[in-house]
Amino acid sequence: ALVGLLALFMGWYFDFGYFMVPFAFAFSLLYSLGGYYFGDRIVLAVHGARPADEREHAYLLNTVEGLSLAAGIPKPTLYVIDDPSPNAFATGRDPKHASIAVTTGLMGRMNRAELEGVLGHEMSHIRNFDSRFMTIVVVLVGLVGILANWIGRMMFYSHGNSREERRGGGL
Repeated sequence: ALVGLLALFMGWYFDFGYFMVPFAFAFSLLYSLGGYYFGDRIVLAVHGARPADEREHAYLLNTVEGLSLAAGIPKPTLYVIDDPSPNAFATGRDPKHASIAVTTGLMGRMNRAELEGVLGHEMSHIRNFDSRFMTIVVVLVGLVGILANWIGRMMFYSHGNSREERRGGGL
């Protein structure tokens, strides 16, 4: 609804008519589907995540496998991020397409029990579909932000000419 309202405002203010409404809905559909199906890969790529090595990260992989069996969900793919800050996150649209990323800083600072607790916490996000919910929220808020930014830039670069000024009613 908000995308439609923004498109209607854009069409009214810039005298585009209703042309912008189907364009905005088509853009929002493509943007939303792309974010839903590729959002996990985008997040992992942005952070420079690499798949966990079976030898180097055997304990992490075994822990994730055990936790996934206990939670009754498929084993998520485990990624490692070379970053000194302690952090971990879960991503993916559902348990079948889930991933967990862990930073090297987290692995270096925590003992085994603490690391299991963090991985269990991330597994709970997967099981409760929190990752999907947050992906959808980010995509939709980002979409509205992009459309609002376009409108703002168009208003700025039109040198403040309002609809009435272009029709001869302004100063």
